Amino acid sequence: MTSTEAPRTQVNLDTFCATLADQYRTLFASDPDYAHVASRLTPEDLARKMTLGLDSGAANKDGKAIRHACRVLGIDHTYKAIRAYLAAG
Repeated sequence: MTSTEAPRTQVNLDTFCATLADQYRTLFASDPDYAHVASRLTPEDLARKMTLGLDSGAANKDGKAIRHACRVLGIDHTYKAIRAYLAAG
């Protein structure tokens, strides 16, 4: 980072994570496909894990919650768009 570059903030990362946690909360309560993970993690824990994984390129974007979070935030459901959003804020 040069002296004229602003430091990266976490605003978009936190917004994505909170939106994703909301989606997991809904799916944990209504979708049997999420029953196993719901018994092991909170929506917030899973959202944080997945957000950081998407940011680093280590997570899969194909789950329902991520698709819904992208729709809510107006982000294209692509790795490129998600990572650009996370890096922008």
